[in-house]
Amino acid sequence: MKFKIIFLAVFFLCATSLFAHREVKELSLSAQGIEKLEIDCGAGFLKVYGKEGLKEIRVEAEIVLDGKSEKSAEEFLQKYLDLSLKKRGSRAVLTSGFESYRSMFSFGNKVVNLTVSMPMGMNLDVDDGSGSIIVNDIAGDVKVDDGSGSMEIMNIKGNLDVDDGSGEIDVEEINGNVSVDDGSGEISIEGVSGDVSVDDGSGSMTIRNIGGSVTVRDGSGSITINGVEKDVYIPSDGSGSVQVKNVKGKVKY
Repeated sequence: MKFKIIFLAVFFLCATSLFAHREVKELSLSAQGIEKLEIDCGAGFLKVYGKEGLKEIRVEAEIVLDGKSEKSAEEFLQKYLDLSLKKRGSRAVLTSGFESYRSMFSFGNKVVNLTVSMPMGMNLDVDDGSGSIIVNDIAGDVKVDDGSGSMEIMNIKGNLDVDDGSGEIDVEEINGNVSVDDGSGEISIEGVSGDVSVDDGSGSMTIRNIGGSVTVRDGSGSITINGVEKDVYIPSDGSGSVQVKNVKGKVKY
């Protein structure tokens, strides 16, 4: 009996590698009257690019289901896929993911990979479950709430607010203030015109070329700060080396 159970488990696990369903869906919405794009997404990568002169929001959603035949994948998507782009007042809301379900044979990976093009001057608000995030060329404020996965945010002409559970964070060229609340993972912040505030649980941190002041609260990991026009304040540093240089204002820690 034990052998049969093991055999069945191995059989179904192997079967998942034989089937993989992939399809691409495209969504679009006029940007007229919209001031902010809100994205609520689950597992899968997210890439958001601001485009000058663009009059609509465009979404390419790559849906990948491992361990399902073509027929069963189509049935699964009809029942459980949650993918929509809708206008709600002055907001556009993009939702992607899968509704909850129960199945003893629900093996395999299920992701929705999103590539989004949006007008450059629109604000952006992201609530992401897991997967890498890339955000480039936004001329508005950007807010990202992320569970896990690497993050690359560059060329933002507005304020940036990041709340991250885990994963590497790379921030460059921000024309505004930057606030990062991070659980774990390396952090690199460079080229910020305003103030920078970082509250970090663990992981190394590098901050360079800041036009305002820098405030850092750190649990563990090395801290390197180089090139700050105003003040540097480190009220808490649990463990790890601290290197601060080329600061025009006061340094306190």
